[in-house]
Amino acid sequence: MCILMGTYSYAVMRFVPDPIRNEPVNVGVVVVDPETGRTAHTLMRNLRALGRRCPGADLRSLEDVLRSFHVGDMPGGADDLASLARRHTNLLQFTPPRAVAAPTMEESLELAFAKYVSEHAVCSGAPRPKSPRALMLCEIDAALAGGGIAAGAVEKRPVFAGRRGAFTPDRGVFGGGWALALHAISFMARGSFASSLNAAKVLAVDFEDARARDGSLECTVVAEPPPDATREEIGPYAQAAGHLEDRGCKVIRLSGMESLAKEVGRRTVRLDRKGRKMLRGP
Repeated sequence: MCILMGTYSYAVMRFVPDPIRNEPVNVGVVVVDPETGRTAHTLMRNLRALGRRCPGADLRSLEDVLRSFHVGDMPGGADDLASLARRHTNLLQFTPPRAVAAPTMEESLELAFAKYVSEHAVCSGAPRPKSPRALMLCEIDAALAGGGIAAGAVEKRPVFAGRRGAFTPDRGVFGGGWALALHAISFMARGSFASSLNAAKVLAVDFEDARARDGSLECTVVAEPPPDATREEIGPYAQAAGHLEDRGCKVIRLSGMESLAKEVGRRTVRLDRKGRKMLRGP
């Protein structure tokens, strides 16, 4: 199924505790759909945490401003965002608008928020937006939970020792005489293809090194290609899959995760019925 990408305009909302020093802190994001004028925004909820970064700042006033903050429709799209930036030059400021490509306006908001607002920020009125890769991990966890895998067999951020260093995939599933490393790499966001390809290359080398030390180690990488991609855009994804498979990693799409989880579940159940040890020792 092809997912059509749209182009949306966004501005980052910035808190300036001291206009003289001019050291702004990103506290939210506003996104507008240039075709419809519809807007959406996300703000930090735990503003008190800014007190450690901005001693003496008037956080009470900031809370009052953000509590009453409202963005209506913007028929002018990016021009209206630019006007917003020009009008706000004191405690609260907005960056000039930029463009972001995503399947929906809500996902464009999540992408911009995850990139520009503090990692410790929390969205107001909703769970913190997740990056495409984080959303993939949520779906991977859901598939593992429904795969009939033995309790306690799944570990987040496991560490496997290689001959030259540590191999740390996103998830690990441990059986009696084998271990499966699971990792997610997203090519969903245009503009991040190069970094995703590099992540795949590093992962492939690290897995090869760890497997040389432990031949029972397996690795499956869930790599999601860019939606509705052109032939040129699919190139980095294909290269990443090639690097991974050349070094013994299995590469699947997110849609194949449910089947993989059930397969792994059957393997752990069989081991359990034979009375063999299910998990790694301490």
